Amino acid sequence: MAAARTAFGETGYGASVHEICQAAGVGIGTFYLQFPDKSDLMRFLMEEEHQYRVRAFDAMSTDSLPAELTRVLTGSDPALMRAMIEACGIDERLRDFGRTLRKETEERLAAALARARDAREIRRPALHAGTAAWAALVMSDRVLTPAVAPAFEKVVTVLAFTEDDGEFRIRV
Repeated sequence: MAAARTAFGETGYGASVHEICQAAGVGIGTFYLQFPDKSDLMRFLMEEEHQYRVRAFDAMSTDSLPAELTRVLTGSDPALMRAMIEACGIDERLRDFGRTLRKETEERLAAALARARDAREIRRPALHAGTAAWAALVMSDRVLTPAVAPAFEKVVTVLAFTEDDGEFRIRV
């Protein structure tokens, strides 16, 4: 698994089974005993990343939600996350699987945002928690890197905690 994470992180989804096996020091036959093909290996890694996010969202502190959310959405391995997104663009089976994972991820993130809003006593949020979760996930897929994390954290603060004052103005 470590060799696959590294190979996909460095090369993207174009990393070959041969490269992964060579880096892991195992034969190709050993690979195929575990996984029918490369997409099944990526699917396994996607499921691991999904579980990382879900556990983090479920345990997320309401006090430092923007920073924690930014850390979690960057992924346990940002380079691997980019390879996963690339793989979903190439492989239809992975795209369908990714959509299924994304739905649960979005629901769990929305629940975390709702808990944080309740803890901060935000009664009239400008955005529904599901909309804020969706927006954060879409942005994280496209722009979230360690270099832009501080700006993303500010965006998360606005998405999560902005209140609507009823006059079509938004105050933070």
